[in-house]
Amino acid sequence: MLKRILVPTDFSPTSERAFRYALEVASRTGGTVVLYHVYEQVEAGFIDNETKRTAYNQQMETDLLKELNRMNVKYQAAFPKVIVSTVLGHAPVVDNVLGFAEEHRMDTIVMGTQGATGLKKTLLGTIASRIAEKSDWPVWLIPEAYEWKLPQHLVLATDYQLADKKALPLLTAIASVFGADITVTRIISGHITREETAKEQARFSEYSNLLQKDFAASSLSFQLITSSSIIDTLEHLEEEIPYDLLTMVRLKKTFLQRFFTESFTRNMAYLTRHPFLVMADDA
Repeated sequence: MLKRILVPTDFSPTSERAFRYALEVASRTGGTVVLYHVYEQVEAGFIDNETKRTAYNQQMETDLLKELNRMNVKYQAAFPKVIVSTVLGHAPVVDNVLGFAEEHRMDTIVMGTQGATGLKKTLLGTIASRIAEKSDWPVWLIPEAYEWKLPQHLVLATDYQLADKKALPLLTAIASVFGADITVTRIISGHITREETAKEQARFSEYSNLLQKDFAASSLSFQLITSSSIIDTLEHLEEEIPYDLLTMVRLKKTFLQRFFTESFTRNMAYLTRHPFLVMADDA
């Protein structure tokens, strides 16, 4: 389940943190890691002479492979039993990364992510968040300021969807790898009526009992949180529930929903200060 790990890199310190995280996971699962860089070859519009253009692209590829190997050597000494492959791919980045994951049957993708604000967030997003939005594979997003520590507390933010329940086998496998516990949480609005709050509490209790029955062998706890702002609460969730990995399921949307609404998981990719695991609802 966590045996084949793909780590796209742009050689930034953030992507190096993601590589370290992937090595930590692979060292505990007996997995392998593919360190992967996507680049764009120079076309005729930049260098007209075909011979010179070919030589330039070959040299660029050689230099990039050296950089991949440098990054591998820097970190793999601490993980001598983990097999790491270094691979180059061609742009466009998002489609190439996802195509590689499909062709080589990767189990998961681990990437570094950087924050973005305002117009940049609205129009561009980060490569990592765009991959997380389109990926059929679980995507771990490692924040730029994150320093590795052993994950001991995992959180699944639920919306009572069937997909949330489907996410638990992977989450319990991760918990087993790290010896961690799991908290399933639901955040509800503090602006609803008492009657609506009572209904939410009853529904959460019913949902908790169902999960406890289906995952009796796992260490699950449950916490219902009332909040005036769900986004703000998730951004500062560690104040409510100390955690090391937040998991959310990316639900499918209709065309109109995609057109008119922002992705909640993309917003969280920018906001979180802890590793963030995004799963597709059919992953």
